[in-house]
Amino acid sequence: MKLSSPNRLLCVATCVLVVGGFVPSKLEAKGRIEGRLQNGTLHQPVPNHTVRLLTLRQGMQQAALTSTDADGRFVFSGGEIDSNSFYLLQTEFQGVNYPAPVEFDAAGAAAVNLTVYEPTRTEPPLRVEALRVLVSAEGARARVQQEYVIQNSSQPPRSYINSEGTFRFRVPPEITEPDVAVRGMMNMPLTQSADPGKIPGEFSIRYPLKPGETTMIISYQADYTSGRAALVSAVDYPIDRAELHVFPSSLQVDSKVFKFAGVDPVNGIQRFEATNLPRGATLEARLSGEGAAGSSSGTAQGEGQVQVVPSSMTRLGAPALLCFLLVLLWALGVRVAREWPQWKKRQHASPEQKELEAKVEGLLNSLADLDELFAAGKVAEKSYWKERLELKARLVAVLKKNPSILEAYAIRRVPR
Repeated sequence: MKLSSPNRLLCVATCVLVVGGFVPSKLEAKGRIEGRLQNGTLHQPVPNHTVRLLTLRQGMQQAALTSTDADGRFVFSGGEIDSNSFYLLQTEFQGVNYPAPVEFDAAGAAAVNLTVYEPTRTEPPLRVEALRVLVSAEGARARVQQEYVIQNSSQPPRSYINSEGTFRFRVPPEITEPDVAVRGMMNMPLTQSADPGKIPGEFSIRYPLKPGETTMIISYQADYTSGRAALVSAVDYPIDRAELHVFPSSLQVDSKVFKFAGVDPVNGIQRFEATNLPRGATLEARLSGEGAAGSSSGTAQGEGQVQVVPSSMTRLGAPALLCFLLVLLWALGVRVAREWPQWKKRQHASPEQKELEAKVEGLLNSLADLDELFAAGKVAEKSYWKERLELKARLVAVLKKNPSILEAYAIRRVPR
């Protein structure tokens, strides 16, 4: 059934009303934000420094501006602060941005402390705590993603900045434009520009490496038309632990660095491991064999092919899409508002709690990987649901061991 124009307008209007019904009835509640700006390197307050209050309304915009006093303290108050809204504090110190989320209490007040660090252009003792390499050979291409967890353990703590590059890496020489991103707060990817080096396959980025962990994600596609591919990478830092995951499991993998660690028969993935790799070690692996079937791009629909027949739902067109986008926008706002306060709480967790949260993050990542494989048609539906239920059961068991973080992870949306 094809909707008439009045019915289409009614669909859009209904979605707007539905989304509007979820908006809190307590609008424009006045709030107050106060805090202190501290120098984490010198362990002293930062006086007379600008602090910005940002809001997500119509994109990231500046809502207010203030300066710290002689003791590094600052205050945002007045009618422009709505305690029902989401805010982010940000200050720039010596060329590096430092953000922090704002969490209001029931009375509409928030206390947020910002910590900045002295910069250094001398490379600190950097190391890769963990490296995860995912390889998927499909058709004529081999998709590669490398995830580096980098630790800046400088003492006293300093942010590493360098106009010539703070993180240097190497990929196969035929790769000319790798995609690079930094994982920000709440796992938000921040796209970075990769500057080519002196030799093919050598690149660097200029993202400031603050004290603690920074996660870099590098991805590219290698040619696999011959049924063979040589994966070569290296970084100028020691690596504590590295994992290589290869799909499909029928591929032959030859490596002098990675050691075979088992096969996931459900998802068809081989796993390899390496530990305690020295600075500049070359991570190499040679793949051969038939990859997974690539997606067909042909348009002909000959005999035996399934033809997609438009239904009444596919003819809804723009109105249905607009309805979906409105609901999605509301859901995203709710999720951000609920998850952000938990981020701040996790910064002060004990070592035991952080270890437990790391296990939870690992299980959540496994769930996400499983969902991606299922969406790509690489996992049978029966195996998918069986594996998924097992992962969720393990996740619940881990969370029950520490009730204090259960609430923080209970609000996370686990894909259903």
